[in-house]
Amino acid sequence: MKVLLVGDFQYGSGMTVYMMNTYKQLTEQGVTVECLSYSGKYDFEKETDALGWKTHYVTQVGQNPIKHWRDWARFCKRNSNSYDIIHFNYSSSWNFLPVLFAHWFTDAKVVVQSHNTDYSNPIDSKFVKFTIDWVNALGRHVLAKIADLKIGVSNESLVWMFGSGSHGIVLKNGIKLSHFSFSQKARSVLRKSLGISDSTRVVGMVGVLTERKNPIFSLKLFERFHSSQPDSHLVIIGRGGLQQKLEKEIQQEELESFVTLINHTSAMNEWYSALDVLIFPSLFEGFGFVPLEAQASGLYVIASDQIPRDVMITSSIAELSLKSTDKWLDVLDRYLSNPLSNRGIVSARNIQQIDKAGYSISSSANVLWGLFRELVATRGKV
Repeated sequence: MKVLLVGDFQYGSGMTVYMMNTYKQLTEQGVTVECLSYSGKYDFEKETDALGWKTHYVTQVGQNPIKHWRDWARFCKRNSNSYDIIHFNYSSSWNFLPVLFAHWFTDAKVVVQSHNTDYSNPIDSKFVKFTIDWVNALGRHVLAKIADLKIGVSNESLVWMFGSGSHGIVLKNGIKLSHFSFSQKARSVLRKSLGISDSTRVVGMVGVLTERKNPIFSLKLFERFHSSQPDSHLVIIGRGGLQQKLEKEIQQEELESFVTLINHTSAMNEWYSALDVLIFPSLFEGFGFVPLEAQASGLYVIASDQIPRDVMITSSIAELSLKSTDKWLDVLDRYLSNPLSNRGIVSARNIQQIDKAGYSISSSANVLWGLFRELVATRGKV
């Protein structure tokens, strides 16, 4: 079975983490993978090359929509018989023409997977928002009609991508659970790299630095906590358009010694061990890999009630309304006043619960493999 995996392939993207982890599992089942990136980024080129996954690129739609769609049409016509499945990973439905081209110009089965419950980036202009909403609604209708398999990371994401009247499959976002086990060694090494002691209370925020991830809220919350608890530190891991705004706020509040910004790291599993509390104040999410990974590490998590409840699996996570910063501060203070002395035990317990709930990467990949096998059975290929 040969699959074209379509996605953003950029650092900081939960979608990319999902795709890479899942397809590493699928290749063990004999799936041949090629990739197509639509983000304009080449972040994962070395990794995909090392895996032997040929990667194709199209012009980013925001850079030049006409060239983006022309690239797609030409690609599909050139590769009309190259793939058994073309697997689109999208955050919204307005850019539906590439899926339509795959449906028209290839004999591949078309799979569309929804990873979000709103647009990835905010739209300030009312006219642009009205136009995009209209095109997005049209896209829902088109995708619901032509996709051979409709998948969402949550029920909310299915409705967002295909409409409330369309039927699809919720595929749980699996992670490599053992990878996120708590490590005392990693905790000690990383805290030493920050120049802080084990008694310092460390708060973390992980995600792309965009408005929907709400990093300014995280920084403001820490400012209030730090004013009463000076032996504290904030680690923000991610990069994006709000980085300069964050840096300016940190300088204005003279917090340079107490806030660490990390653009990107491949050692997120180790950083979870170094933290005491993770705050996850997203305005919306398709699912939420980060709080799931953090729970596997036995880490306290405070999350926005705007993310799907599917991720609220263990007793290590609390959901709060973004309308009350005081409540966030109270819970943060309570968690950090009672640090866990048995973090490793909590991590092991949480991993068992998460595995039982079906969120291991092996379980998720096996479900997708079964769906793919059923889908291509009519083509006489597996």
